[in-house]
Amino acid sequence: MKKLAIIIILFQSFQFIHAQKGFSETQKYIVTTEISDQGQDYPAYVVNLVRAGESSDIISTLTISDTELFEDIFITTLENPGLEGISEVIKMEVEYLACCAHVESYYFMVGENNDVIELPELKNVYCENSDTDHQYIFPNQEYGIAGNILRTQTFYKNTSDIKYVNLKQSFAWNDNTTVGFSKATAITGY
Repeated sequence: MKKLAIIIILFQSFQFIHAQKGFSETQKYIVTTEISDQGQDYPAYVVNLVRAGESSDIISTLTISDTELFEDIFITTLENPGLEGISEVIKMEVEYLACCAHVESYYFMVGENNDVIELPELKNVYCENSDTDHQYIFPNQEYGIAGNILRTQTFYKNTSDIKYVNLKQSFAWNDNTTVGFSKATAITGY
């Protein structure tokens, strides 16, 4: 029974992860992993997000302390997100698996000069009957707003059809910098 529950949770979490239109799998970026203390039962991992073929070009570093529950890392990109001076957005999702799937999402905006701007981390929990997730929406995506990065909570009718999107924060993008944010309650209907 536990194996069946894990399979159902994994299936649903992958559907939510890939429900955000526009992000696609990439081979341009990879992760490198170092084990920090090999004397422990579950040593921490130091994970570097790097450009493929250029392991010295580190985009971001994070530490995975809970290696017993760590499952996998997924990297996707969004080309031409519709923000001036930004060529692509990298999304790195770190998945932990217990009774539910816990996913930490990290978004990195890559400028035309290869400079990187990191957005605040988002966390999602996908259980057997999960029907919501948190994500960033960019101007060239469905529900996007010109000149804004939207932190949203999306509600689903079933595993992939959107019921509605609730706006949590809006970051204005102006002249290659994020300026302020606003809070609202809803941006779209059913």
